[in-house]
Amino acid sequence: MKKFLLALCLFLLLSMLSGCESASQLNLSQGYGNRLCLLHISKGSGQEYQRILDFHAALQDAQPLDKAPSLFSYYPDYLLEINAADPSLSLSAVIDINGDNIDFYYTGQESIIYRAKISAEDFLALVHGS
Repeated sequence: MKKFLLALCLFLLLSMLSGCESASQLNLSQGYGNRLCLLHISKGSGQEYQRILDFHAALQDAQPLDKAPSLFSYYPDYLLEINAADPSLSLSAVIDINGDNIDFYYTGQESIIYRAKISAEDFLALVHGS
């Protein structure tokens, strides 16, 4: 009976841990069409989850630009996808480093181009984990 309870507890623990890992994920790919994954983060530790939150925060409070969508880069630098159990944290954005600025649009909403408050230098530091 003890072995059965131990096996059941172990199974439940592993099930819960695997659910946590898939609850929040971040994928950063090179360009929009290439889909070469540069960075993959699954919520596993507090530090990894904080990095997901930092990427999410980098695109928050962005200002819409008075810029025609046709002027957005033909070859954007990144595709950022965050899938989270909390729908307010989930997003998908096409990102272009434009000089010192980060311009982006949310996929499915290509008609509005935004400029992030984070600088290109700070965003690249976030990408490289420094």
